[in-house]
Amino acid sequence: MAALYVGYAVTGDLRAARAEGAFNAHDLTILGETLHFIVPPPSGVVKVAIAFNPDMPQSRQEAEQIREAFGGDLSIAGMSLQPSSVSLSVLEATPFAVVIATEGTGTAVLQHAVVTHHAVCVTGHLSDVTNGTCQIYLTTQPSVDIRLNEAATEAADVHFATAFRIMVHTL
Repeated sequence: MAALYVGYAVTGDLRAARAEGAFNAHDLTILGETLHFIVPPPSGVVKVAIAFNPDMPQSRQEAEQIREAFGGDLSIAGMSLQPSSVSLSVLEATPFAVVIATEGTGTAVLQHAVVTHHAVCVTGHLSDVTNGTCQIYLTTQPSVDIRLNEAATEAADVHFATAFRIMVHTL
């Protein structure tokens, strides 16, 4: 019985550290490494839109938490990820190469903006990837799990190296 309690306590702590969808610094590092598998890979300054639904306070809150996890611009292997929080209502008019989708943004508006910008969409909400509004589900808790929706990737005309597609779960 004590062993079960300890296991429950650890699981509870992990969930508190990272709620569904919320990215932490490790997730952002993995995101940067994932971008190197795009053909051709981005370089220099990479604009990252953190999309939020203005009608959902928890979406705004998640976007703010992700923005704080960046700690300013994040440099990873020759790229400088430059984040900004962007309302879903103005996303299409905003320049970006990568969008991080928060809770409540997995809509046709997001999907259209991603396709129009030929951008990469990453989220911690698996349903947004399974329904095709976003391309990549990414989490590092409790271990790294990356899932790729190939149809959404093709629709946005974003291409990943074969090595990446072999390493991740494809939907």
